[in-house]
Amino acid sequence: MERMLNSGEIYRCFYLQDFALAFSSDTLYNKIITDRLEIIMKKRLVCAFMALNMCFTAVYADFEWAADAVDFCVDKGILSGMEDGDLALADGLTREQMAKLLCDSFGFDNEAEYEPLFEDIDPERWSYGYIGAISGCLFGGGELPDELNPTELVTREEFCATMILAYGLKGSNQRNSKLLDFNFEDTDKVDAKYKKLLTVAVERGLMSGSEGLLRPTDNLNRAEACSFLYRAISVKNGDMAIDPKELGVIQSQTPMTGDAEISLDEIQAWAAEKGATESFVAAAELYYKYGDITGIRPDILYAQAAKETGFGKYGGAVLPEMNNFAGIKKYGQNGDATDDHESFETQDDGVRAHFNHMSAYLGIEPVGETHGRYKSVKSMPWAGTVVLLEELGGKWCPDLYYGFSILHDYIETMKGI
Repeated sequence: MERMLNSGEIYRCFYLQDFALAFSSDTLYNKIITDRLEIIMKKRLVCAFMALNMCFTAVYADFEWAADAVDFCVDKGILSGMEDGDLALADGLTREQMAKLLCDSFGFDNEAEYEPLFEDIDPERWSYGYIGAISGCLFGGGELPDELNPTELVTREEFCATMILAYGLKGSNQRNSKLLDFNFEDTDKVDAKYKKLLTVAVERGLMSGSEGLLRPTDNLNRAEACSFLYRAISVKNGDMAIDPKELGVIQSQTPMTGDAEISLDEIQAWAAEKGATESFVAAAELYYKYGDITGIRPDILYAQAAKETGFGKYGGAVLPEMNNFAGIKKYGQNGDATDDHESFETQDDGVRAHFNHMSAYLGIEPVGETHGRYKSVKSMPWAGTVVLLEELGGKWCPDLYYGFSILHDYIETMKGI
């Protein structure tokens, strides 16, 4: 193979060609020169592109799974090569490099003047502005140490926790505190200051495990950083919808329709055992009534109601007298105030509304008059396509683990009563 044509040679080829055209009066001689130059240039450019292709093939050889993420980060100017141009995807990421990546990803201002935060960061250091900008997200958002150790390699948990805070989420956004413990064998290795943030990341599909492991204390490589950022930025911009199957958690398939697996008596005993209010225990009869009418499993919807209402105790914006068993909001409302939620005159109306709301997800005919929010669900592109309980995550609410939580934290506990 001929060696690659460098930029100087390309320039000289064009220069010689222009010189020949300008000063040669011999048309035939001129044609010979230009044809020869064209052949040389084509051959060498082909060789150059072949060599470049071989180079990128080698770069992605061990990171094919991250190719889209790496391309995304390179195109956005988030990831750049080392001094020699190598993307160094297998290399670890230092804390100061992490600061730059997150600033560039989420629009932090690294040009502002920041007070010195760490004893080992000189204001003249290249990363000073990036570290200052992202400082509120470091170490899980907690108290900062005296020294940062900027060249120390970051772990998967440190990067992910910092990224979640940079994304705009907090540990208080956690919806299922048991998620990591249930799904990953190495949860005990997660640092306490990062656990809620990692839970949020898994719930939103921004971090996933593999083969039952999170590997929280493993050093993060540059390819993994690209993968995390690609997901986070794309989800934040609304350009990517994460499938619950990509969470890396224990997978299951629980049909939303069919006969209940738990009898009415058993489910009422379960609710009472869990400290449910008398009103909530009594409502179980209505769930089995509408389960028979619609074909939707009443034990699943009753478990969901237990999750949404705290077994009838409520305690949030929705009040017991509203008979809203599923946290259904009014049409066009996205707030969390009491007035943003539907209110139903009777328990029967509330339970029927719960089944009607779910019927829009499943593609089943509603019973009687529908409420306003039913129309919102029917307008969604995925309306009528849900088959499994696990598919409710990301549709019923942003928590991608939502359906799994109903199964593991509620339905499976019924079977032990």
